[in-house]
Amino acid sequence: MTGSRRGGCGILLMCAVFMGTANGGNADSTAPALCSLTLRTGTDTAWVFIDSVRTGKTPLTVDSLRGGRHALRLVQSDLSSWLTGSINDTVFLAPGEQRTLRYAFDRRVMVITDPSGAIVSIGDSIAGTTPLLLVSRSAGLPSSVTVERKGYEKTAILLPAGESGVARAALHKIWQSEPSESPLMIESGRAERTGLRLYVAGGVTVAAGVAAAYWKIKADGQNALYQETGDPAFQRTTHRLDTSAAFALVATQIGFAFFTYFLLTD
Repeated sequence: MTGSRRGGCGILLMCAVFMGTANGGNADSTAPALCSLTLRTGTDTAWVFIDSVRTGKTPLTVDSLRGGRHALRLVQSDLSSWLTGSINDTVFLAPGEQRTLRYAFDRRVMVITDPSGAIVSIGDSIAGTTPLLLVSRSAGLPSSVTVERKGYEKTAILLPAGESGVARAALHKIWQSEPSESPLMIESGRAERTGLRLYVAGGVTVAAGVAAAYWKIKADGQNALYQETGDPAFQRTTHRLDTSAAFALVATQIGFAFFTYFLLTD
């Protein structure tokens, strides 16, 4: 009797071990399969953030993702440019899925004229007044735009070919010939001095205003990068650019005050 009992206990123990091993193998075989995600951005390279974690630069393949919903953020690699763009998206991956996604960044072109306030036209449509930021897909902007301002010649400005950038133009004033004999010639010297002072004051005002806007836009871009990466270098750059923008704004107000004074007193 004792031997048969021991044999029965041994058989039960072997069965328990076998079932445990089988269950362990089944548990491993039912583990969710990982997903593979490939990201491409055409001719541009971009930093990739998946679920707020910087993963690498495009073109990029990540094959260690779990199935489910993932938040994507792509930022153009030139982080020093205030024209840098970003793309936000959400993707849902089934367990074991392999997917490739392609993205195209918006094309950004800043149109600046001297003096500012010129009307920018694309074909027959008015897009706005300078300084003007044009934002569109790569194929959505023409090769050039037309700018015009009262008292200045109409000018065509070429845009950067297929990329983001800045398009600048200095407008040329339309000079009208004066009559050979005019009673105003007596005060011609005074008028010239008045015009020169107005031009100087107006030029300083416009230049300072453009500089203030430029530095403020760059400061906002650096601050956005600081919020994303937490890098204190971006925060220091933001403070420096904000200070420059503030000084430029003060210069704009002083220049406008002189311009108004000369205009009303002469």
